[in-house]
This record gives sequence, C-alpha cells and structure tokens, in this order.
Amino acid sequence: MPKLGWLSIAHGRITDIGFGTAPEATANSFDPAHPPLICPGFIDAHLHLPQIDSIGCDGLDLLDWLDRVIFPAELRWRDPAIAASQVESAYQRLLRSGTLGFAAFLTSHFHGYEATVRSGYKLPLRAIVGQVLMDRNGPPGLMTGDTTKLAKSQRARVSCSLNPRFAVSCSDEMLQRTAKRITDDALIHTHLAESKRECDLVRQLFPNDPYYTAVYERHGLLTSRTLLAHAIHLSDDEWILIAKRQAVVVHCPTANVFLQSGLFDLDAAQRHGVRLALGSDIAAGTDLAMPCVARAMIETAKVRRMTVAPNAHIPTPADAWQLITMGNADALGWPDAGRLEIGAAADLLILQPPFEIDQRLIGRLIYTWRDDFITHRMVAGDFRAPSSESEPSPETSIHRRDAENAE
Repeated sequence: MPKLGWLSIAHGRITDIGFGTAPEATANSFDPAHPPLICPGFIDAHLHLPQIDSIGCDGLDLLDWLDRVIFPAELRWRDPAIAASQVESAYQRLLRSGTLGFAAFLTSHFHGYEATVRSGYKLPLRAIVGQVLMDRNGPPGLMTGDTTKLAKSQRARVSCSLNPRFAVSCSDEMLQRTAKRITDDALIHTHLAESKRECDLVRQLFPNDPYYTAVYERHGLLTSRTLLAHAIHLSDDEWILIAKRQAVVVHCPTANVFLQSGLFDLDAAQRHGVRLALGSDIAAGTDLAMPCVARAMIETAKVRRMTVAPNAHIPTPADAWQLITMGNADALGWPDAGRLEIGAAADLLILQPPFEIDQRLIGRLIYTWRDDFITHRMVAGDFRAPSSESEPSPETSIHRRDAENAE
C-alpha cells in the first residue's frame, strides 16, 4: 500500500523522503483530503522513434510490414526537417504517456541523432538512441554509410548506442564493423528471433551458424550491455547462451500480438535466469503507455496458460509495474532511475486515479490506465506539461495510409 509522505528535491534529484506530514509547507503541496500518488516515471526499453506515426498498419507479417510500411516511413528521415519534427513530436507524446526514459532506434541518418539531442536540450527525457546499422535487405536510402558515429551528448540526457537492425539486414562485414566500435559503456541494441519467417531467413543467410543467437555471439555482440528485443523463437541452447552472457531480453507483448509473431515464453526466460525488460516496440506495438504494455505482458502469460502451457507463470501487477520502472532502468544501466530513493533522479509522475487507493491499486492502475491519470510530470526536477501539438500531421497520416495500401 502507498504511504502518506513527501519528497524533497533539489538540483534534479531526490534529496530527502519522509512519511506522514511534511515538516513544512511547500509551494508544491497537494490537497491532503485527496492525496495524489507519486511514482517514478515509466521507462521503455525498446521503441523506434521514426515509426511513431505508423502505429496500426495491420494485416502483414514482420518482413512484409517492414517492406511496405516501415521502410517507407523511415525513408522520410532523409529530410532533416521531417526527422527533427518527428523527434520533437515523439518526445511530447512520450511525456504525455508518462515515459520519462527510453532506449530507441533511429534511422541510419546521423542528423536524426542530432535532432534527438536537440530535443533532449529542450525536454530532457533520459534516452539511449542509436542509428540503425544495416547494409542489405532494405532500400538503398536506409543503408548505413561511413558517416555513422558513436556520439556523446555532454549536456542533453541522451547517449548513443550501437543498433544493428537484425541479422537479416546485416552482413558479416557490418556486424564485424559494429563489434569493433564497442566500448565499455556502449549499449548494443538489436532484434532477435521475432518471427519464424525471420528465423528461417537467418538460417539461409548464415548457414554455418547453428542458430540465430550464434550469429551475434560469433561477432562478440552478446554482452551484459546488449538488449535483444523479442526473443520469441529460441532453443534451450540459445536461452543458455543469453543467460551466460548476461544479455537483456526485451519482451514486447503488444508488438508480438499485433504482428502475430508469437507468444513470448516468460517461463523459459525465468527458468534460465535471463535478465528481462519490457518495451512498447512502437510502431509494431500499439500503445506508448507502459502500463498498457505491462497489462499485455500479464495477458500474454494468461493466454499461454490457457492454450499451450497449463503451468505457465503469470506475473502479478506488481511484477509488471516493477519492470516498467526500476526493472527497465536497471536493464538500461541507470541505477538512479525508476525508483523513489534519496539520490535518484527526480523523474516523477503525480497520479490522481478516479478510484479508491487500496491493496489492489497497482492492478487497477494497469487494467484501467488512461494518460489523464497523470496530473503532473517532473523531468530532472522540473515540472513539465506536454505540448498540445504532439499528434501526427495530416501529411504524415496520408503517407502512412499510402504505405499501408501500397502494392
């Protein structure tokens, strides 16, 4: 149960926590008759910023969806103005949904990273982002050139990751070049075994590797700083290898169902002691709000129990809530995020749900979530209100429909 209490914040961090009545009145006190909830901001461990206006293009499997919907959308980032506008819109929409930290794919265009850093100056969400690395099985305008950089921002709360798209779009040469750029603090962010058709294609492209995960292992890309999105179709040997390397598997339940890729085996991940995170995977995922992703995680486990695994473990709402806050923060290497602790970053949400606060609070939040439960958002110690100009433009909407209907 939540406790009545207070936080003290200075210089963007929590400096004190107490329970009961605050020692002195402050400018940000709230009505004691209707006390709000204070919780850490949500953290999304896997999404694609260039795809944020492509949600809901249904009826295709992963590879066809990439060809007909996503690659056309990402090609628009060749125009720096479009990239900048879409990044700024994405930041506002993430803020509105309560996501105050995330790990994301961009496109291969370096100006997209620069636009993300500029948005991070204006709205300092915490972010780890990377240019897409790919050199085959995609349009020429998305292939990675020699200008790809592992850049660092000194002022914005944005750092840069290495993001090979997935084995289907990366040759051995591309994976080797990626491995040579690994540093001690570099996060590697990629996809693994999302669909059966993808896995079949990887076997054709890398016939000498015994299984999909071995492709990344052979190139030294499996580390404790590696995020592997999806990981649906894995053998026991692959689970064992991922656990040995302490890589993080990012479960993306809404995306897995939307593209009908499969149902993630949470039991296998837990049985092998694999580190786990949770991601929206926008735009294959259908909702930016991480409580909705948490709900989908629980529902996926329930479906597996009702269909293929009668003894499947079903995570509790508290388990799922922990993942979208502290769990994801730890997976991204942010020990000072996603928690209410002295010294933690003051990235906070103030909630006023329309129901009584009782012992079933977390479940009720997850299953009835609306973004308007959030009354205030604090980013790095400052209250921030989302802009009203954060919806996709008519031009973007028209483009999305054209891509969806393309022959």
